[in-house]
Amino acid sequence: MTKALMTREKLLIHARALLWRHGYSNVPLRQIATAAGVDVALVSRYFGGKRGLFEATLEGAFDTPEATSPAELVDMVVQLFVSHPRDAGSVSILHLMLMNAQDEEVGEAVREAHQKGLQTACERAVGDPARAALFMAVILGMSVAEKSLHLSGIAPFDTPEYETQLRHMLNAALAYPV
Repeated sequence: MTKALMTREKLLIHARALLWRHGYSNVPLRQIATAAGVDVALVSRYFGGKRGLFEATLEGAFDTPEATSPAELVDMVVQLFVSHPRDAGSVSILHLMLMNAQDEEVGEAVREAHQKGLQTACERAVGDPARAALFMAVILGMSVAEKSLHLSGIAPFDTPEYETQLRHMLNAALAYPV
């Protein structure tokens, strides 16, 4: 890998970690460059600026294996939730959505990338936009309940009860009468 590609990759890694976790508007470009150990001018060189760097972090963010049925989709989501690292440094597309989907500058790009990737795949598997939207709401709601609100009724993620609760909520969304 060339030095230029390594620098570009370091910027992407640190931008993803900082921008997804803290939000686009809350992270100065200099902070990303410092974390990556590069001169801030290189952001413009490789990405055209902060917005271009952020949009580059969206590439492939919402790509997901194609589920062929609602049951397979539930299994996939449960596996992702159960296996996702919970350490302080980990970031996920849930962080991306929660911190950036309402941002005035990049919110539309996040919503569009989500719609093209994850939401469309979910709609294909479920067969109905309303059920797919409720399914996504459960995913976001469980994430907020677990990570932000620390609701005492949500079982610890590393227990069978957590998986049971998550499956129940996902299946309830899919059972919504159209």
